[in-house]
Amino acid sequence: MNSFLIAVQFISRIPVKKELDYNDKALAKSMIYYPLIGILFGGILVLIDYLASIYFGQLVTSSLLLMAMVLLTGGIHLDGLMDSCDGLLSGRKKDRILEIMRDSRVGAFGVIGLVTLFLLKFSLLVELPSNHKIAILLFFPTISRWAIVYAAFNYPYARKSGLGKVYAENLKFRDLLIVNIWTLLLGVVLFQFRGLIIFLLVRLMTIIIAKSITKKIDGLTGDNYGAINEIVEVFAILIITLVLRLKL
Repeated sequence: MNSFLIAVQFISRIPVKKELDYNDKALAKSMIYYPLIGILFGGILVLIDYLASIYFGQLVTSSLLLMAMVLLTGGIHLDGLMDSCDGLLSGRKKDRILEIMRDSRVGAFGVIGLVTLFLLKFSLLVELPSNHKIAILLFFPTISRWAIVYAAFNYPYARKSGLGKVYAENLKFRDLLIVNIWTLLLGVVLFQFRGLIIFLLVRLMTIIIAKSITKKIDGLTGDNYGAINEIVEVFAILIITLVLRLKL
């Protein structure tokens, strides 16, 4: 329960009114629960979509879904996305990129990245196929948080110290196996055999993103984990919709 509540506290704005033990093993183990919290977010999105669609059209409903994701996470992953865009797109060398990502100020690349992501995510939410909407809303926040765990386990931490280093160094293969099985099973339950195709395509995108970042700064940072979550969310919605429409 301690690790679960740590996970809730770190990747959501759901209040946790309990004193927690933040030792390294507990922090790393908390990542097991990231996909579980993702499906919790998905369930909230399904409820919001149901209630909003009674009174509003698709545009307003999609706006409320987008707003809900920001409120549920406190924008923590979006902050990581903006910092990552500012640093990685700056054209600088590793040390300077890391400095830029640590800077609390938002630059032009961060704003561009945020606006682009919001536009694409909003458009995709508007066009979700109605007969699979519940399944998509449940799955995309789940697999995007799986991607954080996958990246943290498989790629080194780029800084000499930091919270992300605790995750990267203490996460076990058993932990990754648990989130793999949970996420894949959920995908198969929601989308049948196509769930496996979706999982593999999202895994491929996660690898491409993580390797691209690692090539620049010799690893990943906490900001990069947030960026991976946001990009994978959008990619997951896109690829799920595509796979369903192509009837793969």
